[in-house]
Amino acid sequence: MTTNRLAREKSPYLLQHAHNPVEWYPWGEEAFQAARSADKPIFLSIGYATCHWCHVMEKESFEDPKIANLMNKAFINIKVDREELPHIDNLYMEFAQSMMSGTAGWPLNLILTPGLQPFFAATYLPPTARHGLMGLDEVIMRIDEVWHGEEKERILDQAEKLLAVFAENVHVKGSSLPEKEVIEDTSDLLFKMSDPTFGGMNGAPKFPIGYQYNFLMHTYPILKDTRGLFLVERTLDRMHRGGIYDHLGGGFSRYSVDEEWLVPHFEKMLYDNAVLVTAYLEAWQITKKELYREVCGEIITYLLRDMQNSAGGFYSAEDADSEGKEGYFYTWTQDEIEKLLGKDESLHFRKFYGVTPEGNFEGRNILHTPLNPDEFCVENNLNLTQFKETLQKQRKILFDAREKRVHPLKDDKILSGWNGLTIAALAQAGCAFERDEAKTAALKAAGFIKKNLWKDGRLYRRWREGETSYMAGLDEYAFMIKGALTLFEIGCGAEWLAWAMEMEEILRREFKGDDGAFFQANFQEKNMILRKTVFGDGAEPSGNSIHTENLLRLYQMTNDALYLDQAEDILRAADKFIRNYPPGYGYQVMNLTRYYNKRQPLLIIALNKKKEHQSIILKEIYQTFIPHKGIIWNQEGDETLKKRLPFAAEKKPLEDKTTLYICFEGACQAPLTELEQILNAVHKL
Repeated sequence: MTTNRLAREKSPYLLQHAHNPVEWYPWGEEAFQAARSADKPIFLSIGYATCHWCHVMEKESFEDPKIANLMNKAFINIKVDREELPHIDNLYMEFAQSMMSGTAGWPLNLILTPGLQPFFAATYLPPTARHGLMGLDEVIMRIDEVWHGEEKERILDQAEKLLAVFAENVHVKGSSLPEKEVIEDTSDLLFKMSDPTFGGMNGAPKFPIGYQYNFLMHTYPILKDTRGLFLVERTLDRMHRGGIYDHLGGGFSRYSVDEEWLVPHFEKMLYDNAVLVTAYLEAWQITKKELYREVCGEIITYLLRDMQNSAGGFYSAEDADSEGKEGYFYTWTQDEIEKLLGKDESLHFRKFYGVTPEGNFEGRNILHTPLNPDEFCVENNLNLTQFKETLQKQRKILFDAREKRVHPLKDDKILSGWNGLTIAALAQAGCAFERDEAKTAALKAAGFIKKNLWKDGRLYRRWREGETSYMAGLDEYAFMIKGALTLFEIGCGAEWLAWAMEMEEILRREFKGDDGAFFQANFQEKNMILRKTVFGDGAEPSGNSIHTENLLRLYQMTNDALYLDQAEDILRAADKFIRNYPPGYGYQVMNLTRYYNKRQPLLIIALNKKKEHQSIILKEIYQTFIPHKGIIWNQEGDETLKKRLPFAAEKKPLEDKTTLYICFEGACQAPLTELEQILNAVHKL
């Protein structure tokens, strides 16, 4: 069996290519030196382990000896896992978008000079031309011809000029803060772009962008615009009813290929589900609709059951494919369902989940719900309570049967950044729904990251099979600070606040531009032709957006202008981008709702020796929609709190009763000691 250099790697994606006849290198100096020595261009291919079209291209092209031979002769070939090296992916994705006429995606394939400057980009390439797509064989031969011909100097010159254009537009500073009016403008524009029938944005494919719904919910109390809340509810309802939701096991797939959320691209990503936990939680806080509690709870169950390893860290993703077929694990024939549930007994199940003999996906059925349970029961003259109980039992039968199938590949690397998002989501939802196992899982995951991915005072990006690798970038630090601050706010101790502050200091020292925003990579990062600041949100919010939120939270807790000044620097730097296209920077605009809110409540709870009422108060806080709250628990003997937040540590329990101090801009109201008063005060915030 052929083996290349990727066999020494830990990334599941790179290991998928370890036996290709292509002589792959991992990203690094060995490959760059080989390209310089041989004066060969670099074929850079970027993807990830659960990427369906990456699998297709590998099978069709990279496993083909003829194609591999062409690649090996013409190029130095480098494989990158975008999840291990997101700053490399982001940089070359931006280059690719400037060079391609269509939408860039993965697999992302670029041709670089030995100096790492790109001059050609494409996504999926079949081995030979078909259906209007260039063939990889003709791309290789054309590049080889250009590289060894008279056009080489022109290509090198164009690559230099492209890099120069991008270097001029690395924007890290700004002169003015975004105006408050941009909040309403963004909300209005999102609503105009939305699909009023199925929710989400108009058109297809459709992505479940959870933080967009958080933004609309955060603007609702400010704008009193019911259209935003309507869009949130329509989207969350329709997403749940569609095939993008796993009706048996919980959790959402990456995206839907159609506008109705029916046919998903079946891969499941950790970050999507973490962000959606928060979206459904906040929707429940506002509306108290039981559906949102149920969906949020089912996502949590999925994450704890399928995505957390025994030591505490959360895995990255699950593939779309199993047994060589996309979606096979999640789909059903009508015969399979009838055999498991009985032909007559399964009648209402089949009708409710849209199951037909011909199926809706390659002869099989993606479970979805054309009607909600209330509508279905009215139409079919059924008792709602009994119907739901029967459905629950039948889903359990199908889930148990599905568990016996060959499971899709699990990308079991553990990424500190995505774990940070998951920790924050589970901590909050666990408090709201009194799910101690969710809070415990969040704390355990944070402990795993601190033990395994925090080395010598530095955060690392990836852990797998005992190996920690890759220094963390802005996103990893920002996301983990968010998770650590949330653990502090749910009462897990000031050690998490101290860690968040320590990570913030690293970002300020090693990632921040002068008077501007934060770079994606620190100043020591090697082998980057350009260091970038990134403001736009993608599948996840940008690191600069999340860190703006972190800094505003830290300022609220400490009243230290150092944090506010940094947050304002980022907002100024982001201003021109927000003005050009507000929906692309939704999380940052959501930060403006916090920034311009002068009545942000800081809750200081001084616990008595028995820590009485802590869980009751915690539940009330997280069952109430208070998007800009800050929470500090003053527990007796917490020396770290005294050092980090002396103002809060001075607030003592009165009359040996757990006492609540509600503060606004450093001024605290009269303390409350009676539980009923405390709960009423929290509820009214």
